[in-house]
Amino acid sequence: MVQVAWFAAGICATGAFWYFLSQKDYTGTVVTGVGAFVFAGLAVYLHVRKDGSSRKHQHKEQLAAFLIEAQQLRTRLDEVPLPIRDHNEWVDRVGGFLRQNLGKAYEVRFSDFSGMVFYGDGSERSKMSGSIDGRSRRLNEFMSELSR
Repeated sequence: MVQVAWFAAGICATGAFWYFLSQKDYTGTVVTGVGAFVFAGLAVYLHVRKDGSSRKHQHKEQLAAFLIEAQQLRTRLDEVPLPIRDHNEWVDRVGGFLRQNLGKAYEVRFSDFSGMVFYGDGSERSKMSGSIDGRSRRLNEFMSELSR
């Protein structure tokens, strides 16, 4: 659609405008001049909309990459000692990305597990598992929101 809008703007601005002007048809000249601006405006709007969609796609891809990292952390829950440092670095990286690209509200929600139920024995391993699970759920929510 972007190319069609630019094509129509070009036809109005170059061909039709100058044709009507050479024929001394000032009404046609004004109409095609306005048409050129309208189609150019439409093309710019479509570009901006497409750019926003592309940015959302990039953000979703990065969130998916963070989910893969969470899955990898989950497979390491049997390690002794627990990979707490790696977990905390992951949380910081994801939080920074959310703050920079989606806003502070997303960063806050990333660490808010309200309404979620976790089962475990209260051990460090269980707490880390809950942290990974809760944050993974939030990342899935964010991806869903960006798909709308």
